[in-house]
Amino acid sequence: MSAHETADLTSVSKTMLLTLHARAEHTLSDRPRFTDPAAVELVSRLDYDFTMAKQDRLMADGVVLRTLTLDPLVAGYLDTHPGCTVVNIACGLDTRFQRLDDGRVTWYDLDLPDVIALRRRLLEGGERQGTIAASALDPSWPDQLEDVSRDVLVIIEGLSMYLEQEEVRMLLDIIAARLPGATVLIEVMPRLFQKYGRERSVEDAGACYTYGCSSAAEFRRTVAPGYTLLHDVPFTRTIARYHPLLAPLTRLPLVGRLSERIVVLRAPA
Repeated sequence: MSAHETADLTSVSKTMLLTLHARAEHTLSDRPRFTDPAAVELVSRLDYDFTMAKQDRLMADGVVLRTLTLDPLVAGYLDTHPGCTVVNIACGLDTRFQRLDDGRVTWYDLDLPDVIALRRRLLEGGERQGTIAASALDPSWPDQLEDVSRDVLVIIEGLSMYLEQEEVRMLLDIIAARLPGATVLIEVMPRLFQKYGRERSVEDAGACYTYGCSSAAEFRRTVAPGYTLLHDVPFTRTIARYHPLLAPLTRLPLVGRLSERIVVLRAPA
């Protein structure tokens, strides 16, 4: 691996560099809520202009909130399902395995071939780690999982907002057909923010938001009708937990309508 790697990626794939920078920046802040030394190292090795990522506080704060919301959900699943399999869809340069590995989980990172090629150059995999170079909408990607007889957790972070509604449903149909009974954690952007929200660094990367949904119940009804809705975790709940003084603000209806959430589903068995 060379000292500096050049990232030649599509517009949507470039957004993974923005989220990577946000995690690294938070790790180096005065009072980080989580640490991600692997992200810090990756940013230092990439030949990429992160100027816009440094300027877009809305995007960076959203990534921190997303991490603070998802990490406990994933860690909790690993704790209650020892030896499970995790499939991390649209992984980008995510380093959640490095943060949360319990020594027993089998972990697969899935993304488009150009992303996985860069990932393989930058991150060394272990015996319990695998990569899948495929589109999340390719129905054959589950063929690359070695053992799906164990408990399976599927993470879909930072993807649904770049898909069309029918594509979100296609992805969930693939999981339901090939991974029966799997638990799914999927990040969902509210429709109001999808339509009117602007994040400068995302636009600078050439990407745009194409899908949003107003509630977890609507999400299950419209794109995951065969699934069981277990619960959802709005990012406002995370804000209230880490910033109690802001808790009253998070209860305002408009703030709730602008909040992203992690929807937790179980695929039909």
